[in-house]
Amino acid sequence: MLIQYLKQIPLFAPLKDAQLKEVASRCTNARFKKGAVVFHKTDMSTDLYIVNSGSLKAVLSDEEGDEMVLAKFEKGAFFGELSLLDGKGRSATIVADKDSELAVLNKNVFIDLITKDPRIAISLMTTLVDRLRKADEMIESLAFHEVGERLVRTLMENAVKDQRQTKGFLACEKVTHKELAARIGSSREAVSKCMKVLMTKGIVKDADGCLQIADNALELLGKRAQI
Repeated sequence: MLIQYLKQIPLFAPLKDAQLKEVASRCTNARFKKGAVVFHKTDMSTDLYIVNSGSLKAVLSDEEGDEMVLAKFEKGAFFGELSLLDGKGRSATIVADKDSELAVLNKNVFIDLITKDPRIAISLMTTLVDRLRKADEMIESLAFHEVGERLVRTLMENAVKDQRQTKGFLACEKVTHKELAARIGSSREAVSKCMKVLMTKGIVKDADGCLQIADNALELLGKRAQI
């Protein structure tokens, strides 16, 4: 069962069945309840984690408890590769967004797999490059976009097609202002202020238990709008 699951994960796609069987036999399982911490920033550990079910997030927190969400990990994703490769402390704290089950792979096992099949290293590098690009985009967003534009972009990125949506609007899952603030690297107060203005302008609506955002929200907000 785990072998078939591993085949669907790009990182392990190059492996043959015999290798996948070895990986499966050497993985341990770990379960985390919603809100539980897998590891903290600077923790000295080197295991690689694969998400079997649930959802987790990588966060940075300040002394006041405010968070910035760096990344989200859903089924099939993996994390922990930086410390696995360089042996240094963890670069972020990983928190379970939902009840989650993880497969845990020891560093020595993973290095042995790379030695046997270098294509795994290529898959790993591809993922690292993708994450680096996303980090660059986040840095650019933090540096150049006002809170209002960052908020609108985040809402639109999470928008989905929904039968309840009004023509010209996209449906978004309702999340707290605190979580939105963490996603865009701002404060809850700033997000609350932005949401009030966006609703006043008719760019965002609260309807049928979800948020709706205009499909041309960025245009309505204005390329350089400041909220």
